[in-house]
Amino acid sequence: MKSTFKNFSYVVGVDGCKYGWVAVAIDRDGNFEISMHSTFDTIFTTYPKASKYLIDMIVGLGTTKVERNIEKLARQKLKPNRTSSVFTPPCRAAVYEKNYEAAKIKNIAITGKSISIQAWNIVPKIIEVDQFILKNKSFQKRIFESHPEICFAGLNNGKPMMEKKSKLEGRKERMDLLEKYFPKSKSIFEKGRQQFLKKEVKDDDLVDALVLAITGFLGEKNGYEFISDQPIKQDTHGLEIKMIYFQNTSV
Repeated sequence: MKSTFKNFSYVVGVDGCKYGWVAVAIDRDGNFEISMHSTFDTIFTTYPKASKYLIDMIVGLGTTKVERNIEKLARQKLKPNRTSSVFTPPCRAAVYEKNYEAAKIKNIAITGKSISIQAWNIVPKIIEVDQFILKNKSFQKRIFESHPEICFAGLNNGKPMMEKKSKLEGRKERMDLLEKYFPKSKSIFEKGRQQFLKKEVKDDDLVDALVLAITGFLGEKNGYEFISDQPIKQDTHGLEIKMIYFQNTSV
């Protein structure tokens, strides 16, 4: 797929899915595209000139010298309902271990903590993102780690969503909120459902990619917030450890 967006006046929200990745692009005027990608790098051949890419994946990995604290900070913002949606990722050395058991041993040795199976299951995508950023420095300043539930809370006056998005009422709660900010939200979701099989892209994946894109759309116009240590930490490769979101208290 080739994008019709030709300049830097658009943003891309990216979420992992069974197929690989699903991306929603929205330009400054509210035009949108939705696409599915088997590999992370094809997102950037399709959308090479976005002002920002907001991705629901880890950017910046901990080491013996650099501890990631943003998961703790994110959970504070998601109390009491959505704290379990934030997984603490393995440190860099553990991410590149050959299997779960070896990774747990390495992570305990470096951080004093084990690794949940949920966190280990996203390691292939963590590696895919990490490798892309390290090999493509020109994109490094435009790729931002984000988190859908942090973004929803930001849009909801700082209040986390009540229901899980895996439930019908949870998806409705989120889509109704997105419609307030971006009236084409349901059209984007419906287009995604027409284009992609559910075994490749779940409803949750579409909703998550959509909130990331809308967060970018609003943030470009009104400014962003970040969850991070102060000062912002960098990992050993110079990647900033922070989560981007948009905070609105006027709706």
